[in-house]
Amino acid sequence: MPSERKAILTSVSDFYLEVSKGSVIGHSPLLKYGRCVDIDTAAVGTVGRDIWDGGIASAVDWVPPTDARIHAIAGDPTDALDDVGAHTLRVLGLGPAYGLQQEDLSMHATDGSIPVNTAKLYTMIHRIYVLTAGSAGKNIANITATAAVDATLTAMITANNNQTAMAIFQIPDDTTGYLNLTYASLHKRGGAAKLADTALMLKDFGGVWRFQDSLELSSDSGQTAHNPYKPTLKVPAKSYVKMVGNPSVDAQDISAGFYGVLVKN
Repeated sequence: MPSERKAILTSVSDFYLEVSKGSVIGHSPLLKYGRCVDIDTAAVGTVGRDIWDGGIASAVDWVPPTDARIHAIAGDPTDALDDVGAHTLRVLGLGPAYGLQQEDLSMHATDGSIPVNTAKLYTMIHRIYVLTAGSAGKNIANITATAAVDATLTAMITANNNQTAMAIFQIPDDTTGYLNLTYASLHKRGGAAKLADTALMLKDFGGVWRFQDSLELSSDSGQTAHNPYKPTLKVPAKSYVKMVGNPSVDAQDISAGFYGVLVKN
């Protein structure tokens, strides 16, 4: 009943803790964090390069599959059940109807470089992480998720990380997103001070990417910046959200992400 739901929302001492605990009906946390350890300056006419594992050097930005696709998961030969690397993974993303879905799968039993297909079709994959591994306790090399037909890279776990680091998300079909914070950090690498611009970008379903907000960074002290939103920033169902970075010189290391809540429509 509406009155009961209101009581749940107003009586808690820490609303976001209760959301994470699953105590607030129809609410779930949205926590996205990304990192690109080798990001170049943006191409002319663009705001920045996408902050995700596949964005190193002059790599192309992230693109979703053109339709819901089976994805081929592949890694290193040692990422296999009888060796030292990653054994099993969990894949999380959106299905053909843009609802949240997930599945667990095993790397190839003898050679992790041989692709293993997902059982489900995905319109996007927003996170993959290693569940179990051999003696190394981690993925030895990059693990990639490549869309069938399109042959595009949808997600990647950088070697040794055991999880994707992509500041990219699509709001599920049956929910609305409410962002309350963006953050960005330019990691210090020594030498002369570096600068970087980062930006939050939004794209309505069927629309175009548009600039929403920015954070300016300096590497003098390994700076981290935050932008809180009060009131929160509303993002409609099926919209895309991402963070991009544009350093003053090539080969910089930038982290960024956004936090919020997903609310069932």
